[in-house]
Amino acid sequence: MLDKILGSVVSGVLGGEAGKQSQAMAIINALLSSQGGIQGILAKFQQGGLDDLLQSWLGTGENKSISPTQVEDVFGKQELQQAAQQAGVKDEAEASDLLSQFLPQIVDKLSPNGALDNNADGDLLSKGIQSVLNSFLK
Repeated sequence: MLDKILGSVVSGVLGGEAGKQSQAMAIINALLSSQGGIQGILAKFQQGGLDDLLQSWLGTGENKSISPTQVEDVFGKQELQQAAQQAGVKDEAEASDLLSQFLPQIVDKLSPNGALDNNADGDLLSKGIQSVLNSFLK
């Protein structure tokens, strides 16, 4: 069910090419699983020295872009190869390219007030998606 909700959010938020959206969603789902959720993904960016970049996505200002090379540096080739394989994407290069396009926007939409709620109980991603869905229903 979370896959369907995330797919709806990705489609509604990002618009455009459905094929790339579904591939990006599948890669993100694979990384969510392997990294222990959204907090695990965000921690990878902090550990990789990209906290400034991450804060631009979480904050209310303009999102800084990330290059496919930076995505590869954060997750590593092996992790991206596994995510690409699970998502049915050609290789880690295509996976890092898709993530560089879509991840900043998704993290931005999961933090509408400028930050994820670190004190919340339960799955932050589910709460973020619910928040995004509620904004579409208004």
